[in-house]
Formats: sequence, C-alpha cells, structure tokens
Amino acid sequence: MGSFRHTFSNPPRSSSPTRAVNGLPAPCPSYVDGSLLDPRFDSESCGVGFVAHLSAVPSHAILRHALTALARLAHRGAVAADGKSSDGVGVTTAIPRAWLLRETRQVLASDDPLGVAVVFLSSDDTDSRAELDAALAAQELHVLAWRPVPVRPEVLGEIAESTRPPIWHVLITAENARQFDRRLYLARKQFERSQRPGYVCSISAGIMVYKALCAGRLLADFYPDLANPEFKTPFALFHQRYATNVLPSWSRAQPFRTLAHNGEINTIWGNRARMEARAATLPLDLYPILSEGGSDSTSLDEIVELLAHNGRTVGEAVRMLVPPANPGNSSAFLQYSGDCMEPWDGPAALAFTDGRQVGAILDRNGLRPCRFALDEEGLVFAGSEAGLVDMDPDRIIHSGRLGPGQMIVADLDFHRFFENDEVLRVYDQKRHYQDLIQLDVPLEDAPDPLPPLGVAELNRFQHRFGFTREDVRMILAPMAAEGKDAVWSMGDDTALAPLARAPRPIYAFFRQRFAQVTNPPIDPLREAVVFKMHTRLGPWPHILEIREKLPGLSLHSPIITLGQIAYLRGGDYGGFCVE
Repeated sequence: MGSFRHTFSNPPRSSSPTRAVNGLPAPCPSYVDGSLLDPRFDSESCGVGFVAHLSAVPSHAILRHALTALARLAHRGAVAADGKSSDGVGVTTAIPRAWLLRETRQVLASDDPLGVAVVFLSSDDTDSRAELDAALAAQELHVLAWRPVPVRPEVLGEIAESTRPPIWHVLITAENARQFDRRLYLARKQFERSQRPGYVCSISAGIMVYKALCAGRLLADFYPDLANPEFKTPFALFHQRYATNVLPSWSRAQPFRTLAHNGEINTIWGNRARMEARAATLPLDLYPILSEGGSDSTSLDEIVELLAHNGRTVGEAVRMLVPPANPGNSSAFLQYSGDCMEPWDGPAALAFTDGRQVGAILDRNGLRPCRFALDEEGLVFAGSEAGLVDMDPDRIIHSGRLGPGQMIVADLDFHRFFENDEVLRVYDQKRHYQDLIQLDVPLEDAPDPLPPLGVAELNRFQHRFGFTREDVRMILAPMAAEGKDAVWSMGDDTALAPLARAPRPIYAFFRQRFAQVTNPPIDPLREAVVFKMHTRLGPWPHILEIREKLPGLSLHSPIITLGQIAYLRGGDYGGFCVE
C-alpha cells in the first residue's frame, strides 16, 4: 500500500432531476443559476459503493457513513413528480444479532446460528407466510419470530406509498449449523418455486437489506431501525438507482442479495441464453436459476449467488463473471475461469458482499467510475465518486480509482485490504489451476491449402457474402491496408434485414441490444485492455465443479483460415473431434 495523501472534496450539488410517473424525464428543463446547464443530464448512471472497517468491529458510525453517502448521491438518482419517490435506494448491512434478539424478545445461545430473511409480502400474506415457513422447515430450519419492520409511511411520496408492501424480518435458527447459509438459500429457492406472492430481499446469516422507493436522505427516516444507535455493523453497501431500461419497483431497488450495480449488462441476452442451456445440468433444488422478468442486474446477482453458494467465495464468483480482457497476464484463475464461464459485460461498476468479504469491481470496459480510499485506522471506502464519505485527508494512507477490469476486496475475516494483483495471487494460490489450463492450439504456422484468389474470384465471393462496393472501399480496404477501423455513429436508419428490399448478408440478421448511455467509442489505446480474441470450441465445463477438466479446444482468435480449419481437423485432441 502506498503512503501518498489524497484530499477528498464533496461533489457539486445540483437540484435532483424530476421524472414523470411513467419514468420519462420532465418535459421542461430546470436550469441552474440561469445558465445553460441542465441538471437532468447529471444523472447518467446510478450511484454505488461501500464502507467497511477492516477490524470487523461493528459500529453505528459505519451505517451513518453509508447513509450520508446515499444522501450525497441524490444527483445520481431520479425523483418522481411527487418530490419524494425515487427509482430506489438501499443499504446492505451485517445482521445486528444482539439488537435484533432484544427487539424480538428472543433468547439464543451464542453458538447457535441466526439467519434473517427480509421479505416483501402482499397485504393478504397468510399463504405466503405458511409457504415460507414450510420451505424453511424442509431444510430443518426453525423460525424464531416474524417481526413487522417498523416504518414511517408518511416519509414516502404518494407514488412509493401506493405500492409499498408489508415488510417483515424473519429470524431463523437451526440445531445443526452445518451449511446454514446454503440451506437458507435453498429454502428461498423452494419458496420461489411455489410462485406464492412475495419477494425475499435477502435471507442470510451474514447480511440483511433495507431498501425503499424513497430519496436517499429519507431512508433512515422511513426505517427507524437505521437511525437507532444500537444498530451496529462493520460494513455497509449503498446504492442509489437511476432506472434506464426497467421501470422502478420495490423489489427492483438495490442492493440485491449479493451486489449493487451501476450500469448495464449489455451481453444480457447471450448470458441468459447460456445459463438456460446449462440449466439441465444443475440440481432441481437450485431452480429457478433466473427470475422471470428480472432486470439485467437481477440476473447477474442470481448467478453470483449461485456460484457463491456452491463452493466459491463471493469474490471468486464476481471475478469469474466479470473478467478483465487481458486475463491477468499470468493468472491461472482467470485463464481457467475464462474457459468455464462467458463474461457478463457492462458497462458495470459493482459493489458486493457476503458478510465476510466486501469489494468493488469494474467490468473490462471500464466506463463507470469507482474511487476508493483507506485510512490508517482501517476504514475503507469505495464509491462512484469522491466526497461521499467524510475522511480526514491527513489520515488516508492509500487511495485510487479502479481501472478496466480491476477489483478490490476488504476481507473482514483476515482484516486485510487487497487490490487487484493481490486478489489474483490469492485466488491462484488457493485453486492451483496451473495443471488444468489449456494452451491455445498453435494455428499461426498452419499451411494454407488454397492459392491466393484472383480479382474476379474475390469479387464473386464478396458479392455472394453480401459486401457492397462501399463496404469494400470504406471498411475492408482501410482495415487490410492500414489496420484502421471505420468509426460510425450509433444511429442506423437502414431497414431491418428481414424487411429490407435489397438482399442483406447473413450477419445483418443478428443484432446485439445495448444501452446507449454514456458509452464512448473504444479508442486504439484502450482496445488492448478492453477486448480479447480468445475463444473456445466445444462444450463448456460444469460451472459447479470447481476443478473440472476443460473439454474442447482453446483458440487465440475466432477468425481462422481454411488451412487452419484443415489443421484442426487433422489433430488429436484427446477424444474431442473437430468436424
């Protein structure tokens, strides 16, 4: 860790953007101080972060820091026409065991486990409560108490109050503490399979979630629990949501069960399709793998949770799903994981926790901000911008910002702060994947069995493939002769390929949906850390097997010549056949 100093200052304040009931921006801009600055455009993304103390000693000060950060993220959220309702805010904290037991008048031995489910139910919740009780009993878990969470409805705006669900804490224990967290997870899955009304915000022995559709500054007013000095935690995640592609609801407010997300998952269709393809290989008690109708953030959270409850830590799960483009130069963990799971690409900044580790990560695009700081007392902060948490600049011993694909972890069990390279060293030493890594099949020297094409024959192939003269002149020729890629605008006013009058090439029938939100074009200098060409041929390994042998072939690039295809077909790959 470095010893340089960094001074944090509060971010500039501006009035919060307003949103109509249907989620669209207000029609009339509200300009600041008579200038041409429109505060609506200050909200291009959510706000996210965490506060933790490496000592793992619970304190109410940590929670106050997180709530202060939420209040200072107002410009990254959205406020409805009623002035109070928002797209969602929330915090994830540790379970304040002693305080909760006192609140519910329960007595529990110190070595008995305690889990807490935070549940949104409907007004007529008799069947849902009975179903959740039955799901817990099926895992040999015992309900100590159902606690109605104290709230102050008058704090909410009219829109949020009209959809507010009854909120419950369910205190849970067990005679046998073996795999206690995983049994809680399986009980939740059983409840979800029943399709009873209700949403389990969190169910864990390590964390609990408080979230609402209110402004960040109002969260502790709405939940009196959060203002109670007896509520102590060694860490807190926080999130201020700005919904760009899914309408707000109480269940879609973040944090979710393991993470809070700023950005979009632009590869979400492909990620979901691959998980559906794997579903047949997964045990039935893990169903549903993905929630129907969930947001991109919900799906990512569910897969992180799936991996974290089946042999991996939450940090390993996040690192596996959100890899850098360059696989850590020499990280065996990343090289092996890259052949086990496709990346979930953003832009995305994530804060995550399981109650033992707290961390933050950027996806390999690196298009969302995340700054961090560590002081000499062990207070760690990471967030979307500086100034969210008041830290004495003279006591800060290390600070910085995450770059594309980088990660930080505060490990509360080992009381240590790890940066990107240290995290990878830990994972490499823990898993020992060196003996399972596949080297790329060497195709560079493969002979080409075909002579070079003549001009007439080349033109005929280009015509058959659907290239136009414009494509050849403006795209192919500069790429082949100078290595330059034409840059175009995001807009495309040509007809969709299935509806076009002129024949279109086959690749025009496939489109990737993505969010056009503050995503600049990738320049050549960033390309090396954002893109990678590595690909695989063959089946994927089972994602729940920690050290399964990798099937198939590893290739440096998906673009191969006919000669390289012939070379592949003639090779011996231990039972895997290239057809």
